[in-house]
Amino acid sequence: MMKIVDQMKQARFLRRENRFACLVELKASKERVYLPNSGRLNSLLFPGQTVFLAERSSSSRRTRYDLVMTLLNGKLVSVDARVPGELVYQALCQRGLPQFGDYSSIQREVAFGGSRLDFLLSNHIPQCFLEVKSVTLVQEGRAFFPDAPTLRGRRHLKSLTWAKKEGYEAAIVFVIQREDAASFSPNDAVDAEFGHTLRAAQLQGVDVYAYRCKVSPREIELAEQVPIHL
Repeated sequence: MMKIVDQMKQARFLRRENRFACLVELKASKERVYLPNSGRLNSLLFPGQTVFLAERSSSSRRTRYDLVMTLLNGKLVSVDARVPGELVYQALCQRGLPQFGDYSSIQREVAFGGSRLDFLLSNHIPQCFLEVKSVTLVQEGRAFFPDAPTLRGRRHLKSLTWAKKEGYEAAIVFVIQREDAASFSPNDAVDAEFGHTLRAAQLQGVDVYAYRCKVSPREIELAEQVPIHL
């Protein structure tokens, strides 16, 4: 479970100015906010949409707030792409993911095969490279990744595949930052090459998992594992 902030502020989304900056209406005034997500998010962020801000001002920032959640069909969706990695890290530390329960040593941001992968799990032979991806797109109960072409995502999969060939264990976890997903699939309509690479990685022994989350105004936590449909 990850605490978001003591109290979020509700705002109205106006427009996206670039990949990481948005304009919102907060208390009848316009506010530029930071968006911690480079995905398209077209189904979640559109003019007039209700969004939620976390105040994280500091002297080193240009913006006072982060846009961290949106309200869609009466349910909260987390759009902060930093959250999944933290959720998985907490779960690993607490032995909350049985697939990785034999590992007690956790290294973050480890370079391998031309990529920087999220985790290297040790204290068990063989070691395991683990990559985490943030998922926000859900259509008719199925979660999809990515929502925009991702060369970086394909490179991570190829590095995981190479790790497996080199004798490591390797896995990827898709963290769906909402509650309304019953399954997960690669988004072939947006990035067919990513889907092809994911299927090839699984055939080479890379483990693929997906979890949905429970999202509340103050907290987000990993919930149930959902089926993978490749």
